[in-house]
Amino acid sequence: MEPFEQGGLDGLCGVYSIINSAKIINGLNGTDSEKLFKDIISHLDRTKNLASIITEGMNINVIGEVMNNVKSLNFERKMPFRGYAKTSLDEFWSSMQEFLAVRNRTILLGLGGHYDHWSVVTEVSDKRATFFDSDGINHINRTNCTTQSPTVNRKHQIYPTHSYFLSKELSMEN
Repeated sequence: MEPFEQGGLDGLCGVYSIINSAKIINGLNGTDSEKLFKDIISHLDRTKNLASIITEGMNINVIGEVMNNVKSLNFERKMPFRGYAKTSLDEFWSSMQEFLAVRNRTILLGLGGHYDHWSVVTEVSDKRATFFDSDGINHINRTNCTTQSPTVNRKHQIYPTHSYFLSKELSMEN
């Protein structure tokens, strides 16, 4: 029998993805990260059903609301693929590569298929995406990804429409 790990029973990967992005973009230390966690949880407690968020997780609308209302985040965000459900993996992958070529940027990425998870992408090569993840995901290989319905060989579904490109300052179009 194995013990549950933190996160094994909760749906706070969205909260951790926001904090992990802020940590990279703004160079947050432990104290700053704890304060940001408290700010986010306090906001969710005031505006949402916190028990539901903790047990079921956050959808893209709640993540956007948190980023709109928690001023201590101190970063800019864009959703360049919002409304483009038919985005190809090639198009999305190359956009991630181009965006992350600049230091201190992240992509908050919605994953489905093998994972039902929010995570933070920090680097993208031609072959793999590297994560800064609250659940221990280090990377996923491009050959195992799709932006459409997952298959046996392409078990990682990436949601371009549910992805935030995050930085101190952004110059890309929304």
